[in-house]
Amino acid sequence: MPQSRNDPFVCPSCRNEVQANDEFCPHCGELFADGITCSTHPAMGAVGACIICALPYCRECGGRVAEYFLCDRHSTYEIYEGMVRVYGVLDDVSAQYAKACLIQAGLHPVLFCRSQPKGGPRFVYTLFEAAGDYVGHIVNEIKVMVPCQEVGQAETILTTLGLTTARGATA
Repeated sequence: MPQSRNDPFVCPSCRNEVQANDEFCPHCGELFADGITCSTHPAMGAVGACIICALPYCRECGGRVAEYFLCDRHSTYEIYEGMVRVYGVLDDVSAQYAKACLIQAGLHPVLFCRSQPKGGPRFVYTLFEAAGDYVGHIVNEIKVMVPCQEVGQAETILTTLGLTTARGATA
């Protein structure tokens, strides 16, 4: 029986389920269609699609960062399980405010922090660097994270509120 264009199938690169009519995997950026050109260099073939901006890029404009294909602009963003950091702060009240504003706008934010005390709603943070973390990312900040497809809208909202700087940097 032939497969419908809307039936899901598995991405050969990351093994996540995707729709049969997708041109690229939204989980890893693997291209499925032939003949896709780079958004920046139309004469060059694309090798992947950025999972944040959903645009195709050549090897000069993007590449794999861990298991994700990202354009040069988004290559420094922190990504955990399909969620992207758009705001980070050491103050849980500010993090809760940012999250509430994004929810009000119809987005799906979550807060991520390495530790939270038992029996209390407030986050605890230290400035000690944990093993395995990489330069440029604050280990125990409270990170406001949104799904990859919501990054652009979240950044616009947070910028309007004065809560973020370029590339989701800590305010």
